Amino acid sequence: MSGASLILTDRGLALAEPKAAGARGGTKVLAASSLGGCLVFVNGAVVAVALAAIGRDMRLSPLGLQWVLNAELLPLAAMTLVAGALGDRFGQKRMFLGGIAFYGFGTTTISFAQDLAPLIGGRFLQGLGEALIVPNGLSVLGRAFPADEKARAIGIWSAAAAVASGVVPAIAGAIIDHGSWRTSFLMLLPIVASALALGIAWIPKDSPNSQVRIDVNGAILSTLGLGSLGAGLTSLTNGSGPTLCVLVTLIAGLGGLVGLVVTQRRLGNNAMLPPSLFASRSVAGANLYTALLYGPFTVLLTLIPFVMIQGAHLSTLMAGLAFIPLQVLITVVSPLAGMLCRRFGRRMPLFAGSAVVALSCIMALRIGPNATYWPDIFPSILLLALGMSLAIAPLTTLVLTSVEPDRVGTVSGVNSAVSRVGSLFAIALLGGVLQQGGPQLFSGFHMAMVAAAVTCVLAALAVFIIEPGPHVDFVPRD
Repeated sequence: MSGASLILTDRGLALAEPKAAGARGGTKVLAASSLGGCLVFVNGAVVAVALAAIGRDMRLSPLGLQWVLNAELLPLAAMTLVAGALGDRFGQKRMFLGGIAFYGFGTTTISFAQDLAPLIGGRFLQGLGEALIVPNGLSVLGRAFPADEKARAIGIWSAAAAVASGVVPAIAGAIIDHGSWRTSFLMLLPIVASALALGIAWIPKDSPNSQVRIDVNGAILSTLGLGSLGAGLTSLTNGSGPTLCVLVTLIAGLGGLVGLVVTQRRLGNNAMLPPSLFASRSVAGANLYTALLYGPFTVLLTLIPFVMIQGAHLSTLMAGLAFIPLQVLITVVSPLAGMLCRRFGRRMPLFAGSAVVALSCIMALRIGPNATYWPDIFPSILLLALGMSLAIAPLTTLVLTSVEPDRVGTVSGVNSAVSRVGSLFAIALLGGVLQQGGPQLFSGFHMAMVAAAVTCVLAALAVFIIEPGPHVDFVPRD
């Protein structure tokens, strides 16, 4: 997934944090948090560029390719919420550093994997590490700055992650063209070591709180439900059909999610997904919009590099460079979306954003076996960047201003998790494309683009669930 898009979705976690009493060394905390954040936001882009090479080298089936992607997204989707509570319970610095360690161990495992099992295990560890890094890294950042300096610090953090997200995949593409995909993961390890060293040295110690309750049952049930549904849908799209095993897997997934709903209702406001949050039309509509928009977004980010390499036979370096304009445009244009919100209210930019992403999906139908970057691929990426730029910043502001101040951190974490859930299920439905080759690859790709465009239209309709009204700027807490 694009670093710039996730950065804007996740930054609400830092904005929601009050400044810790006695916090100091804000610049050093910013450097340590930024380096850890860069690891998270470059990972998906590196995998998208390396996916075709991994599949060829390890002779992976389409099912294997899907799990290379989803093994990271599953713990991210299921654990992002409980990871914040773990930080409150055991210390945010400890969880942040633990996440970096998990990420480093997973990256090392991937680099030396000889078959699918350790490759999937390494990706799962990366996702688990990312789930710990994101909320805890942003929390220590948010607590290090007073309200009047917080937005600037988060802007620097966002810019660093966006630059890394644009540059690292291009470097990975050049490495893969002239060497091995394994080296593209090994190059992340010096960043891991540096992030650990800076985090240990520069992030102040925080006090664990033994009174914080961890929703262990919620984490287990969400992992079971999402994992089983993802596995069942993945098998269906790979031609397995509705076999007994697939049906049992899907039923187990639905059972896990039903169990999650029941336990969350029982826990009330102490749940990791407090049911009262979704009593607000705006919160419910914003999260439905997020899931529907991020699914197509992830499909585009995954399939365009794949078909560039596998179908159009463009270089891996070109695939790595392809989304640099996306990173730049989202970073530059997103702040301007606030002016549209203030002029037209909260709904219009969201509606326009999803509509433009739908046009991006339609424009991607131009990509074929003889595609070249500027005339055939860039127009779709340009529209994608403009659409996401219109949508993401207003969406984040809407989420943060739709609840009481003491619930801002929770609702921001929920929205971040929902974006990962949308991506998880989108990847689970791509088996019919990834198992194709030659002309059939583009046939499946074009069908996926049409389905993605329809999903974007549904996202546009979800805007009307959100309560109408004027745009309200979010004011960070001190």
